[in-house]
Order: sequence, then structure tokens, then C-alpha cells
Amino acid sequence: MKNYEHGELAKEILIGLANTGLLVACLAMPGLTKIIPLFDPKNVKEKYRVNRTLTSLQKNKLVNIYTKNGNEVIEITKAGKKKVLEYNLDELKLNVPKKWDGWWRIVMFDIPESKRRSRSAVSRKIKELGLYPIQKSVFVSPYLCKNEIDFVGEFFGVRDNIIYIKAKEIEGVSELKEYFRI
Repeated sequence: MKNYEHGELAKEILIGLANTGLLVACLAMPGLTKIIPLFDPKNVKEKYRVNRTLTSLQKNKLVNIYTKNGNEVIEITKAGKKKVLEYNLDELKLNVPKKWDGWWRIVMFDIPESKRRSRSAVSRKIKELGLYPIQKSVFVSPYLCKNEIDFVGEFFGVRDNIIYIKAKEIEGVSELKEYFRI
């Protein structure tokens, strides 16, 4: 088992549960859950750490732990799945190809004032992804980003307020090519 920083083990457990759906774990000792396929704890200290992390996840209602047919079942909750989406959002990056395909991707949004927090979060995340702001709610990228923009829009519940355009020509191309180094 690798040396996890604070919160990393919980993140790995949640992502593992999200990817497998249900995880049936055998009981190695009474009250001690052992998740060998995911973390391979080699000693009592590591087993305790995994168990403590699972207990914390259960306390925070991110997982349900129960016994079924003599096996302990660990199931991710709806809140746990949402937390995994947050992890995915934090790690979201654009795939930058070696050669540009000559197309510009323009992302525009008009998110109502009633969803101000979502609007700010979408704008911040689009900037983090590396898109260039050409207006307050209009961004451009030379790289394919539709899936990432769809994910961001869905995550913040404003996908219907975002428009994705693919264009061959755009004004200010020399500034954009310099910014993106293409």
C-alpha cells in the first residue's frame, strides 16, 4: 500500500467503488474490513488505516457498509458518487494534440443571474482548462474540448446555457495563435 497524503486514501476508495459499483469484502478479523484487491494492506497499521477511512466515509454518508450472506458489502451512496464527480472535475484537463487540426472551438454561455454561483464556477473552470477569454462569457480553444465542456455544464446544472461552436476562421487569429503557441 502506498503512502497516501491526507484524504487521498478516501479518494482512492471512493473512485474504486464508483468504478466497480459494489465491493464485497471478506472479513479478515471481526469488525475489520479488508480490501485486498484495491489497497493490499500488509500489516495491522495499514489495515487499521483502511478501516478508519471506511468508517469516516460511512459517517459522512459517502458509503454504506452492511453484511449480506456473510460478506461485508461496501456500497457507494449518491453523495459518494457526487464526491467522485468533484474529484473528476478537479482533475479535468484538455488533451493537447501534437499537431493542431486547424479548427477553433468557441464556447459561449448565457447563464441567468439566478444561477450566479454556477456561472462563476463554469467561467473559472473553463479558464482553468486553458481556454482563452475573448469576451466575458466567450472562450476559444484550438483543441477539442466538447466532452470536457459538456461535463462542466452538466456538473453545475447549466449545460443548456452553454453553446459549443467549431469554426475554421476567427478574428484575432494571430493573437490566439501566439497565446496557444501554434
